Parts: sequence; structure tokens; C-alpha cells
Amino acid sequence: MKKYKLGIIGIGVMGQAIMHCALSKNIISKSELALFDVSNEQLDKFKGEIKCFDSAQELISNCEFVLIAIKPQHFDTLSNSVKVTEENTILSIMAGTTVAKIRNKLNTKSGITRIMPNTPCRIGSGVCALYFDNVCDDKKSFIKSLFLSCGDIVEVEEKDFDAVTGVSGSGPAYVFMFLDGMIQGGVKSGLSYEQSKKLAIATIVGAAKLAEADTASLNELTERVCSKGGTTIEAVKVYREKDLQGIIVEGIDACIKRSEELSKS
Repeated sequence: MKKYKLGIIGIGVMGQAIMHCALSKNIISKSELALFDVSNEQLDKFKGEIKCFDSAQELISNCEFVLIAIKPQHFDTLSNSVKVTEENTILSIMAGTTVAKIRNKLNTKSGITRIMPNTPCRIGSGVCALYFDNVCDDKKSFIKSLFLSCGDIVEVEEKDFDAVTGVSGSGPAYVFMFLDGMIQGGVKSGLSYEQSKKLAIATIVGAAKLAEADTASLNELTERVCSKGGTTIEAVKVYREKDLQGIIVEGIDACIKRSEELSKS
């Protein structure tokens, strides 16, 4: 038995987000958690309340589940300095890093789970795509609970990870851009920035919840807001003439293409 349930290698923005969500939802306790980061400054933030190891190998030797939350370009350095056994279950949020590459670099037959989170995980409102490879049901249960604490989860095949990157991994950026346009439109017409921001955010959140709850298609929901000779239809006409949906799809395609290039490199 390992001394700690979960070890996190890399305490950056996403590593901290997952840790804080798991702790806040009581998925894991501080006494079951261990950390390592090459930055002593990062580790110093948590010393005294969470176990911090001096090396990645020490963490791996003492932890059942090991979450690798480092930048993919640093993985070669990590993999050359550690030895993983089948007692470890590896979790990875490294973008563009396949299970085959992780298995090969770590030279292990351990269970591996690949995860694509997104930035709203920082507040427990994200969504994570999961792909399991050689992971038993009991361990899957813990891993699902861990990432459900960050929001929602979707199980996908590994071949779909580039598409996941294009839709949800990078998706918050698209929403922020559209949100900014809505806010600026309100400001242009006389609202204060804060008034327009509050209205726009509430509208996007409410519309997303309605789309999730209603069985109608998105096109039907759009038409319900439009009335003949009314106001909404005028904005919708402009977006349709400019092919807003096509522009969004084009951007996602470009994102997916880049993700595929990174995965192959």
C-alpha cells in the first residue's frame, strides 16, 4: 500500500485547480495528498499543510495515483528521472501527449488515464474528457470522482482528443471573445461596462442552462427568441449573413489541426 492516495507533479494553475476542487468536495483529504514541483517557490505555498516531496521519484514511490500536471515539453526530462511501477496509476493532463508516448517514456504497464480539462475547472465549473487505458473499475471510480469535483466529465476515445481540444479545451477563449463583443455592444449604446458585463454574463449562463435543459434544437431555441418584425431577428440576420457559425467552425478546425500537429511531433 502506498502512503498517499494522490500525488501531483506540477503545481501550476491546473494542478492547483484540481487539487483545490478535490479537497473542497472531500474527494481526498490533505493527509492523503502529496505534491512535487521543480519550483521551490510553488511548493513553499503548501509546506506545513500538505506533504511536499523533494523529487518526483519520491512522490511516485509513495503515491498510488500520480497526476502529471506539467507542460508537455517538460515530460522528457521528468520521464528520464523516474521509475514507475504497476502499483502506480498514472493520470495525465499534458496536452498532445498520447497514452502510447506516456507508456513508452515511463516504460510501464501501469494503468494510464489521459484527461483534457479546461480552465473553468478552476472554479469547479469545467468539463474534463477522460480516456482510460488498462484501468480497473475501482480505480476508474476514484478518477471519475476526482474530476467530477472540477465540474463534469465525458468519456471519449483517445482518437477524439484533438476534437475535444478544439471544442472544450480551447472553448472558453471563444466564449470570452463573444462575451467581450456583447459587452462592448452594450457600452457603445450607453450602458456602463459593469452593467453590460453583468447582463451579458447572466445571459450567456442562462442561455447555456436553457440549451442543456430544453429538448428543442438550438435552431428552434434561436427562433423562439426571434419575432417577425422584432429586434432579435435583426441581429440574427447580421450573424447569418456573416456566417457566424461557419467562422466558429473554421476556428475550431484550425485549433484541431494544430492539436494534431502537436500530437504527432
